[in-house]
Amino acid sequence: MVDNCRYLDVRKSESIKQSLKNLEIKAALEQYCTNTSLHGLRYVGDSNLTIAERVFWMIAFTLAVLVASYFIWLLYRKWVTTPIIISLSPEPVPLDEFPFPSVTVCNMNNAKKSEAARINAGKDNRKKLLLEDRCSTEANFTAYDLDESTITWDNMLHFTINVSQSCGEMLHMCQWHGNINDCEKLFNPTMTDEGLCCNFNSVHKKYLFYNPQDWSDLNNTFPSNSIDWNPETGYDVKMLNESMPLRPYGAGQSYGLTLSLDADIAEYYCSSTASVGFKMLLHNPVETPKIAEYAFAITPGEETRIIVTPRISTASKSIISIPQRKRKCFFTSERKLRYYRTYTQRNCVLECEANFTQKMCHCVQYYMPQSSNTPICEKKDDQCATAARRAMEVKLYDDDNGIIFINASEIQSCNCYPGCFEINYNVEISQSKIDPSFRIGDYYVKKDKEYFSKNMAVVHVFFVESQFTKYVKNELFGFAEFLSSTGGLLGLFMGFSFMSLVEIGYFITLRICCRIFTNNQTPRNIFPVRPLDPNKNVVYPFVQ
Repeated sequence: MVDNCRYLDVRKSESIKQSLKNLEIKAALEQYCTNTSLHGLRYVGDSNLTIAERVFWMIAFTLAVLVASYFIWLLYRKWVTTPIIISLSPEPVPLDEFPFPSVTVCNMNNAKKSEAARINAGKDNRKKLLLEDRCSTEANFTAYDLDESTITWDNMLHFTINVSQSCGEMLHMCQWHGNINDCEKLFNPTMTDEGLCCNFNSVHKKYLFYNPQDWSDLNNTFPSNSIDWNPETGYDVKMLNESMPLRPYGAGQSYGLTLSLDADIAEYYCSSTASVGFKMLLHNPVETPKIAEYAFAITPGEETRIIVTPRISTASKSIISIPQRKRKCFFTSERKLRYYRTYTQRNCVLECEANFTQKMCHCVQYYMPQSSNTPICEKKDDQCATAARRAMEVKLYDDDNGIIFINASEIQSCNCYPGCFEINYNVEISQSKIDPSFRIGDYYVKKDKEYFSKNMAVVHVFFVESQFTKYVKNELFGFAEFLSSTGGLLGLFMGFSFMSLVEIGYFITLRICCRIFTNNQTPRNIFPVRPLDPNKNVVYPFVQ
């Protein structure tokens, strides 16, 4: 019986303590609502107001919280989905901070008539097959049974050199920075999708590819020391102005590049188009050109002026913390290519096209980056190569870098977003007819004026401004901007501030704990109650 009484006393004591704790929590909440700096809650905790008034303020406060939460959610979505803003830099970029564009020019003639006649008269079936591939728009499948496995990179290179117009024949006069130079020192032969072309101001191939192929037969030369330049690192301040890639000295035609080009129309055997003349492309010095898709035409018998405007894209280093799939650009250290040393979007596209072509057709086009043992595609593979390119374009901007399946082959998606640092060149072209009756500088003319007016073109490439605006990728919303915007919304709807957060933390932790601890430490006087003795008379003095 004694134990039961003690148990009941313990239970009763715990119940009393729990009741005291609940009372302390309730008292703390009422005190918080009465004294808080949040708008509306003080009326909720005011016991002098009627129930209807307190319910009204509770509904108003709840609506304020919901509306503020909605706008904060919209702000958060904007911060997460569109974290990048592209703006114009207030600091102009002078000409000496970026290179003169790399200029690639190709004769539209695919094969010289004299060389084609010699091949057709000979007995080398392999050269006849290559010539047919080069000039025919449709593949003759019966011809491939002769010697199908003899087409290699070296075969293609030697054949292309022999049938193409050399740079010495194409370039009659080259003027750079107002000085006439030896064209073969300024220009180097290069392999493109239009055959053998001539290139000015590209970086050395050892800075272009990881494992460059042996192009000793092209006899490439450079007028000055070539450096490992890329759009992100730029030029060293101590670097000489004559380092490759070359930089412009100033604006105007006299500080640009002037060329006198010889089409040699009498040697036309087959053309890549329905016209005669040249194709020219201005591109980044660390990119290989794709002439067939992007070049513009230069017509013989006309003087062409090409005004160059660079489009310079840079990025703040702070955006490197933003995921790549959201900022949609790559820093050089983030995206590595298999063949090219420098990541640019065009290099990525060409390399990806080569990967798709190799997987689907088991060969690559002769102008694509490739391994030494990869077969060269022939005319019969054109249809497959076209299908590979279309398949590649579907996955060109796939940012999951996953694996896709085409014809039971696994091919990695391209993921070819632009580089965070890139330089591209926009051009404005104007042309005028050459009149042989006018007085023309002798250094432009080859043979005589009649030949000059029919076969040759004069081209001027130059800048018209000495400073340009660059585009900068920055954070649209950083954490500080998101925090300040969130605080502004909470302050507008609820009067919320940082001290309001401190108040909440104080009342739900320190305030309640301190009150409960104080009450537990306060001594209480307990008087025992004894049962009445039935043998004694109890007198109730106020009972009548």
